[in-house]
Amino acid sequence: MNKKLIAGFASLALAGCSTVVPPPPAPIIVAPPPVVIENPLTVAAERQLAMTFPGKVLKWGGYAMLPAKALPKTGPVSILVSLRHQRTYVFKAGQLVAVSTSSHGTPKHPTDPGQWRILQKKAFHRSNKYSNAPMPHMQRLDKWGRAFHGGVVPGYPASHGCIRLPPAMAKALFGMTKVGDVVDIET
Repeated sequence: MNKKLIAGFASLALAGCSTVVPPPPAPIIVAPPPVVIENPLTVAAERQLAMTFPGKVLKWGGYAMLPAKALPKTGPVSILVSLRHQRTYVFKAGQLVAVSTSSHGTPKHPTDPGQWRILQKKAFHRSNKYSNAPMPHMQRLDKWGRAFHGGVVPGYPASHGCIRLPPAMAKALFGMTKVGDVVDIET
């Protein structure tokens, strides 16, 4: 019986020294990045930007505008806001005449995409909702207070839903538009 007991212990001890290789760890599966589909209006605006202002690099708070003598004399003004690129493009008679960096709403206070019209213009306005904050060269887009206006453009979404432009650009845009002009906001 001692021999059987010793043999049992020996086989248990040897089993612990097994040369069986453990299976490899499961592979880590990395999901591909989401496909980003550019909006067609923004793609067309970027093409026009490259042709109209070749080599122009906009830093945050910057803008570019054609000289007054190069602007079309007549034709409708329309505005495109790209939320993804945080840029605002201004067209007159279908021609890109200005582009600006812009800052829009945060996830808590979003800037809604869609087609809007300028409902009201006021050279100097103060917010009714946000501590009487100044909104120079305000151009209202909806009944909830979202508007274009001059302000800080830090390079990230920072407003309560408005579209902030550099102050000089807000003033120039204010002078180009009229109530009823179309504004397209794309994600």
